[in-house]
Amino acid sequence: MKFIFQNRDLDLNSTIRIRAVAKHVRMSSNKARRVAHLLRNSTYIQALAILTFMDYRACEPIFKVLVSAAENACSFMGIHKCYLAVLAAEVNEGPTLKRFRPRARGRGYPIQKSTCHISITLFYDTSLDFCNSTHDYITVR
Repeated sequence: MKFIFQNRDLDLNSTIRIRAVAKHVRMSSNKARRVAHLLRNSTYIQALAILTFMDYRACEPIFKVLVSAAENACSFMGIHKCYLAVLAAEVNEGPTLKRFRPRARGRGYPIQKSTCHISITLFYDTSLDFCNSTHDYITVR
């Protein structure tokens, strides 16, 4: 995975963005885009909940990229994970692996195995605080 940090200074007036990229993920970009589209404009905690309870194969690599971006924000910049939100979740096409499947009479049919690049951008927002806030929307039964 490749980690790209933007705005390393901790000036609270500017927007701090943290970006993590996973390249050459062996999955179709359309299938991964279907999951990544649901993460946009959500907080880090909400994005983790969405990915945990969805039953798609694309959730695992996207979950890893999301956790990796949050861990880098925590370890390198000292930002607590409660203040992070998903700014962008992008899935782009990667190179196609071209293989041949053996068939009858010595023939071969081409097989194209698609790959994709997953990138998630988090941003630091002080108005978000899920660790110390009262969760009025949660009801205990």
